[in-house]
Amino acid sequence: MVGRTFRFIRGLSRHPSVRWSLMALFIYTLSALVVLYPVPFRLNSVLAGFPARDGWQYAWWLWFAKRLLLEGRGLHDLYLLNHPVGLQHPFQWSLTYLSLVALPLEMLFSPAAAFNLMVLISFVLSGLAAYYLCRALTQNHWAAIVGGAIFAFAPNRLGHAMAGWLPQMTVYLFPLFALCLLRTVRQPTTRNGVILGLVAAPAMLVHVMHIAYFIVPLTLVIVGYGLLRWRWGFFSAARLRALGVGLLITAGISLPFLVPLLVGYTQGNLNYLYSGDVIGHSADLLAFFTPSPYHPLLPRLGLVPGFAHRVFPDQEWLRSALAYPGLVAVGLALWSVRRGWPVVPWVALALGAAILSLGPLLVVGRETVTYTVDGQVGHIVMPYSLVRLIPYYDLGRTPGRLNATGMLAVGVLAAYGMADLLARLAAFRWWAGLLALAAVALILFECLPIWPFPAGDATIPPVIQYITDQPGDGALLHLPMSRRRVNHRALYFQTATGRPIVGGEVHRPHPDTPPWYETIVALAEPAPASDIIPRPDLNQRRAWLRHFDVDWVLFHRLETTDEARYRPFIEELLGPASVEDETLAAFAVPVEAPAPESQRLYTFSRQGWYPPERDGGLWRRWMYDDGRLYLYSTREGVGCLRFTVDSHLEFPVLEVYMGEQLLDSFVVGERTVYTTRPFTLTQGMNVFRFYAPGECPQVLDDPRCWSEALLAPPLGSGRLPCDLETTPTTCRTFVFDRISVVPWSDLPPGAALDVNFGDQIRLRGWSLDATLSRPGGVLTMTLAWEAVVELSEQHVVFVHLLSPEGTLVAQHDAPLVGRLLPLSAWPQGTTFRYPVTIELPGDLPAGDYCLMVGVYLWPSLERLPVLADVPGAEASVVELENVRIAP
Repeated sequence: MVGRTFRFIRGLSRHPSVRWSLMALFIYTLSALVVLYPVPFRLNSVLAGFPARDGWQYAWWLWFAKRLLLEGRGLHDLYLLNHPVGLQHPFQWSLTYLSLVALPLEMLFSPAAAFNLMVLISFVLSGLAAYYLCRALTQNHWAAIVGGAIFAFAPNRLGHAMAGWLPQMTVYLFPLFALCLLRTVRQPTTRNGVILGLVAAPAMLVHVMHIAYFIVPLTLVIVGYGLLRWRWGFFSAARLRALGVGLLITAGISLPFLVPLLVGYTQGNLNYLYSGDVIGHSADLLAFFTPSPYHPLLPRLGLVPGFAHRVFPDQEWLRSALAYPGLVAVGLALWSVRRGWPVVPWVALALGAAILSLGPLLVVGRETVTYTVDGQVGHIVMPYSLVRLIPYYDLGRTPGRLNATGMLAVGVLAAYGMADLLARLAAFRWWAGLLALAAVALILFECLPIWPFPAGDATIPPVIQYITDQPGDGALLHLPMSRRRVNHRALYFQTATGRPIVGGEVHRPHPDTPPWYETIVALAEPAPASDIIPRPDLNQRRAWLRHFDVDWVLFHRLETTDEARYRPFIEELLGPASVEDETLAAFAVPVEAPAPESQRLYTFSRQGWYPPERDGGLWRRWMYDDGRLYLYSTREGVGCLRFTVDSHLEFPVLEVYMGEQLLDSFVVGERTVYTTRPFTLTQGMNVFRFYAPGECPQVLDDPRCWSEALLAPPLGSGRLPCDLETTPTTCRTFVFDRISVVPWSDLPPGAALDVNFGDQIRLRGWSLDATLSRPGGVLTMTLAWEAVVELSEQHVVFVHLLSPEGTLVAQHDAPLVGRLLPLSAWPQGTTFRYPVTIELPGDLPAGDYCLMVGVYLWPSLERLPVLADVPGAEASVVELENVRIAP
């Protein structure tokens, strides 16, 4: 058996195609070992790419995907992140191919070695796949080897490797997809259609944006070429049948994995994947004309243009800004144009990808190009601005990655050009090989962005080793997790500890993460001296950390500013570090911490709020236009949100949401206490959102500047107290104090009233400034009304004070809201609270008097009926409570 196998392999190796494949494999492997040095020789101790960048995230993901697959969980179930509830991330299904291919490596090697091997293999197989495509097109092995090298080691792909973007490196299926599609179009058989589907399906599952940046452009170019060549003959039954078979197989295999992503996109649940700075991730026009300024030799030889550093201010820009195709590749590609019609689709693909990679606006030297016409400044709009209007393309913010597609076309064109040159050397067989190898060497040298290849230390720190050896499976709280480097380190270190972590960002900030992460991390961070919500003391912070099953707080010592900001408070909270090394300090959370005394834990979101400010004897917080309050509750209960709010704006609307549901809306006049409708506080996390509809006004950043001094200078020659030109502006809408959830049973009388008056207006609450008044004095109360319909001046509110005998002794009749609020500024469904005063007669006898309120229409005096079972409803009034008049 062994002998027959050996003879089969030896016979196979004698086949010319196999020998050439082995030759190409050897060349690409050797090239990868050189370009990626020292990574291939330190597989377990480093991670390819800049330290603590996205490569650390993908090294974690390959490890975690193995764990999910072996446990029978879905790839979306990130249960070890966002402790204590986990995270559901449907985008991870788009990485199915990577997860499955890496599984054997993860079973055999460490997470670092598995990731590095995936990087190494991606370069080798990318070259080999492009070699097969070029060989099929040119029928020349040496030319195909050159074309494969151009695609595999293109500068933009090396930039992706430095960033650690493993999906962007894993592109070897796309040359094979192009080859299979070409064969199916040219030789439309069922067999070719099946092969096409079997290649296209996994290609769809490498990364979702590869569908947009590789599969769609390749399909358009190849099918479009076929339409131009055969016109209506393209739609032959055999061709349609073969392409249909390929499409059915592709959809049948890939769609089940992509359905969660497609459903989330159509339902708008993937908005968190949208990211800005599309222009910043577009190719700079100058980047096409300069190699890397950090090349080990070219700058010394004076072969890098002076503008290179404008395009690449530092090495970090190499990750996504490289677009240089290389002089050798361009020269060979231009030579291929002599071939005429066969190279047309590849010329179209190369030029189209290059133009689209420039993004929506033309950028030159890191600046958008502008022009001025009649005093109006405009930008040069590029074709990609139209592409972003196509559904699904709006998810991508990196048009510069289209250069990888363009370099595949350049590789094919260069192979055509090299084949033509080698044909002229047919009489000199050995010269052909030497010329091709020299071209490969020049391509590698010219396109090298940096060398040695950057790599981060992947060894597990002593602190993490120490925690791994400790008993328990409680969570780890990494600080400061807001730093992306710390986030990536936390993910990677999880491959050693296997413990859940608080927070954890994958790809983009997930909307389910901030409530839990910000609530728990606030327990270990310094808090303001005072605030407008209840704050736990040190003992209660420890109790809450233990309640959330946090075993360790890990402080990452990466920035000197973080040391002064975080460490003193952590030591005050948890004592000295249990173990420490150069980059980490671990603080143990006491196991014996008691249960929290309070049932509720309040936390403000990091975005949307200003720090608390002292206003006389009061602490207040300003809000931008959108702020959240996280409330963790150990028990379920019914209550209302009660807060005091003010605004410098004229009758702004404040909307209060609980989760995604609108809870209440208010029109804010002056500093007023508002109470929302009752709600059920769930056991666990509750998220309240305060939102100001409309555009957020820009005002001077210091509220002390908001005075008449801004309108006119002070007397004399003094300067304005706030310089309008130098004082920064910011967005401020509302200022709050005393926010809390009040149980339904603890609400004061009238705080959460809800009485319907004729389906036109609702009495939402009332309060008395004092329950005891005197004859000749003033009875002051506050009414809260909600507009159900569009109201008019005909609506009149009356407040009557009746004696025990039912005699009217004092009253207040006035248009609704007492002319304080223009009815046009009172949207339907919002509540406005305002004061009402009643003058008491001087001869009013002492005793208890009944206070009632109602609404009538002027001039008919017809009362609006009270559509509620409350005292006084039969008389179309609401009896509030008794008021005591003192002698």
